[in-house]
Amino acid sequence: MSAFKFPIVLVLMLLLSACSEKSTDDSPIVTGTPSDEIREEVPQTEDSAEEKIDLKRFFMKDGSVAKYLGDGNEYASYQARTQWHNDNTVSIYEDNGGTVVIRTYRITEDSIHLIKEQAEYYETYSPTDEELQSLPIISTILQTPIEPGTTFDEWTVVSIDQTLETPYTTFDDVIVLEKTDESGAVQRKYFVQDFGEIKREFIMQDNDTEFSVTSTLESID
Repeated sequence: MSAFKFPIVLVLMLLLSACSEKSTDDSPIVTGTPSDEIREEVPQTEDSAEEKIDLKRFFMKDGSVAKYLGDGNEYASYQARTQWHNDNTVSIYEDNGGTVVIRTYRITEDSIHLIKEQAEYYETYSPTDEELQSLPIISTILQTPIEPGTTFDEWTVVSIDQTLETPYTTFDDVIVLEKTDESGAVQRKYFVQDFGEIKREFIMQDNDTEFSVTSTLESID
């Protein structure tokens, strides 16, 4: 596979989308809930058949800036800033040094939906609640039940208890989503509660050579 194809690989990877978990005892802990001004913790009840997952926990708190270490392409490294608009809508601004992509998500009790995606976005998005509510669903990012075998938008949950070492810390109970396209290229996204997306991966086989592009959580400010 020639070098000029790598930007295409990156675009395919970066136009996927963004979401958390426990850190080790010796690592910094970031509370992955929206700012206190936006929402309060949702209490769990013993009547739940299984403790219901609050999908809002798959995003970092308002104003967080996370940096991701890239490998396999010069644009695989990026930083992501979180902006909460209201109790159930959040935007992530991804800046990879070449462009800024905004992705806006609507969170329901059982799904996270992508409702806005735009590259070359260099301003602050300040929509009204009515405008946000009117945006149509582009794709589904995560959906309950979060268990192996659950599928949505060609993605499949392949694991919910993986351990993953990152430059930031080692995570347990990592949720892994996987998708294989028509060319055989494999895409994976790794999520943990209270952090969101901690890694994304794109793997392509070209004859006997495997090419991989990854972006992995490195730090949080």
